[in-house]
Amino acid sequence: MIEISGKEKGKRKEKRVKLEKKKETEKKEKERRKKEEKKRKEQTMQFDFTSIIDRHGKDATAIDGIGKLPAAPRAPKEGFDAIPMWVADMNFPTAPCIQKAMADRIMHPCFGYFQPSKEYYEGIMDWQKTQNGVESLLPENISYENGVLGGLLSALSIFCSKGDKVLLHSPTYVGFTRSLINNGYTIVSSPLYRDEEGIWRIDYEDMEKKLREEKIHASIFCSPHNPSGRVWESWELEKLMALYEKYDVQVISDEIWSDIIMPGFSHIPTQSVSDYAKMHTIALYAPSKTFNLAGLVGAYHICYNKTLQDRMEKEASLSHYNSMNVLSMHALIGAYSEEGRAVA
Repeated sequence: MIEISGKEKGKRKEKRVKLEKKKETEKKEKERRKKEEKKRKEQTMQFDFTSIIDRHGKDATAIDGIGKLPAAPRAPKEGFDAIPMWVADMNFPTAPCIQKAMADRIMHPCFGYFQPSKEYYEGIMDWQKTQNGVESLLPENISYENGVLGGLLSALSIFCSKGDKVLLHSPTYVGFTRSLINNGYTIVSSPLYRDEEGIWRIDYEDMEKKLREEKIHASIFCSPHNPSGRVWESWELEKLMALYEKYDVQVISDEIWSDIIMPGFSHIPTQSVSDYAKMHTIALYAPSKTFNLAGLVGAYHICYNKTLQDRMEKEASLSHYNSMNVLSMHALIGAYSEEGRAVA
C-alpha cells in the first residue's frame, strides 16, 4: 500500500479546489450568457422585421431609381413589382431608439455649428467593446468620416502617391474599384479562391508574389469580405498581417459589415491581431449597413498610430466638406445604445 505524504495531499486538494472553482466560474458564465441571450431575444422581439413598407416617394433610390438611373435595373413589366436588391440598403424600418434619439434632438430648435459630443465617442467605444471585444479604444483614436469611401481615399492620400499600386482581393466591391480608378491609383488584384468545401480563401502565395514584385506598400482589405461574405478567422488575419509587415504595407480595413454576421461566427478586428496591425491599419466602420441609415451619411475611422491619425485629420480637413451632420451624430448615439445592441 502506497502512503501519500501530507504535502502531496495538499497539492491534490489545491488542484481539486482550483478545478471546482473553474467549473463554478464556467457554470456562472454559461448562466450569464443564457440570461443575456434571453434578454436579447426579448428585446429583439420589439423590433419590426415583418411589415412591408411602401417606400415609393420617400427618398429611396432603391425603389424610385428603378428604370431611371444609369446603373439601375429596368422597370418591371406591367403587373409585376420590382424587388429592390440592386442597392445595399434594407426595407426594414430602423430601430425605434434611433428615431427617438433624432426626434429628441429635433425638439430643440437650434441647429448651429457643433463638435462631436462625449456621448458620440462613448457610444462608439462601448459598441466596439461589447460587439468586438475592443478594450483599449480612446476618443483620440476615433475620427468622423462622411462615408467609408471618403475615409478610404483620405487614407490612400497619406499612404500613396497618385499612380501608385494598391493591392485588393478580388472579387472586389465596385465602390473600391471606381474610387481608385477615379483618383488615379493602379489596382493590383489578388484573387480569392474557393477550397474543396466551397469556402473563399486568401491566396497567400499569390498575394506575396504581387506585394514583392509590384513593390506595393498599400492595401485595402475587407473584413468581413464584400461580396463573398467571408468572416475571416484569426489565423487568416494573422497570416495576412505578417505578409503586410514583411513588405511594409499600410492597410485600410473596411469593417462596415462587421455587425451583420450569421450565428456561430465572430468578427475579429484587423487591428487586434498583432502590434503591426494595430499601428499600421486604419479601420473604417459605420452604423449605416447595420441600421439602414445610409441616407443620413456618417462613418468613422479608428487609428491607434498618432502620426497617421494626425495626417488623416489633416487630409480630411482639406476639402472643408468632411463635417458631421448633427442628426447623423444623434442617430449613431441611438444606434449604439443598449437598445440598439439588441438588434445587432
